[in-house]
Amino acid sequence: MSSASVRSVEVLGGAGRQRGSVASDKPETDDLDHLFGRPAKRKASGVAAQGQVAGAENSGLGELRRQFEDAGRDARRIAEGLSTAQINWRSSVDRWSIAECLGHLNIFGSEMLPVIDEVIAEARSRRRYATGPFRAGFLGRRLLTATEPPVRRRRRALAHHLPQRDQDAKDALSALVDLNAHLASRVQSATGLDLARIRIAIPTVKFFRLNLFELFLFIAAHERRHLAQARAVRENPLFPRVPEGPEAGRSSVLARPFR
Repeated sequence: MSSASVRSVEVLGGAGRQRGSVASDKPETDDLDHLFGRPAKRKASGVAAQGQVAGAENSGLGELRRQFEDAGRDARRIAEGLSTAQINWRSSVDRWSIAECLGHLNIFGSEMLPVIDEVIAEARSRRRYATGPFRAGFLGRRLLTATEPPVRRRRRALAHHLPQRDQDAKDALSALVDLNAHLASRVQSATGLDLARIRIAIPTVKFFRLNLFELFLFIAAHERRHLAQARAVRENPLFPRVPEGPEAGRSSVLARPFR
């Protein structure tokens, strides 16, 4: 069984706008390749970046790229050295584990990658260039304020963004680190484009479209939100400090300890 979701995409031009759609069939399966978008399943961006890194710095994209790089490092600090039992530990039945926080980010980020690739390619083919700097609009800023930690209001994730409960520690972490490397590369690929004129409708935002700059900001804020949630799980006084069950007495499935 599969469910189809369609995200509307607009690339705004000087005399008008073109509408298209990106269709995605998401199989309802517990397969980890679907749930995580493992590194081997992700494709590198096929769009070459225009301009050097300095162009990204001047447009404000250099800082965005660093946010995704920092998120990958933060995930490592939270989850490295944990056993599978530890990373799947829940403080209560209605709270996510560390693995579920990482899995949710993997699902959403993996869903956005092909959308970002399409709009970058479309904007470049239409020569929609601008040097920036770019800024989020009023509604975009409101969304970012509501997304950034500390969490002011809990939200219910969409059904197809719900993570698998029992995950392997190494898979959960490596997939998110890989995702953030891909997101950082997409930011670099967007260098030179007029990100304010590329608008995308995403499943979690019902009432307006984000431009591509705002989408990058939103993904980064969304990651910080759930990484803070994962960190709080690890800092919980009841968090198991030694592996449980069949992993007791064995070293962690990850090589380097938490720092």
